[in-house]
Amino acid sequence: MRIFLGLLILSPMILLAGCKKDAVPVELSKVCSADNEKKYISTTGYLDDHGSIFCSNTGGRMDCSLDFVANPGSPRVFGAEIEQGTGASEIEKFESSYKASDLKIHDSTGELIKLSDKVQVTGEVSVVPGSTCFMEIDKIEKVQ
Repeated sequence: MRIFLGLLILSPMILLAGCKKDAVPVELSKVCSADNEKKYISTTGYLDDHGSIFCSNTGGRMDCSLDFVANPGSPRVFGAEIEQGTGASEIEKFESSYKASDLKIHDSTGELIKLSDKVQVTGEVSVVPGSTCFMEIDKIEKVQ
């Protein structure tokens, strides 16, 4: 009976430990390769609003779509879908007539980051070859 109870208690812990996703590091220029469809990856660059941000909950969570770029002001490499909220790796709700300085984006420690901060993002990539590419971001880490 003790063995059964011990297994009953340990089984969920073992299952949960096995659910941790390990991200594969990918060079920014290669993120949108068709080979990365539905892969859990990490890459480094900058978040950019390019003047506007669209937020919607079509994917089940309220996400705001920013651009992910190689350098501030450079062209979009992929869409960065960041969950709206006040927690770690989330973007706070903002007014429709926002300025870039109004944006409150939290890194994985809960600290605020700026669009000018270099970051590493981690999440699942969706690629439609020749059309669109975006990442549903789970983690944002400021790069020193």
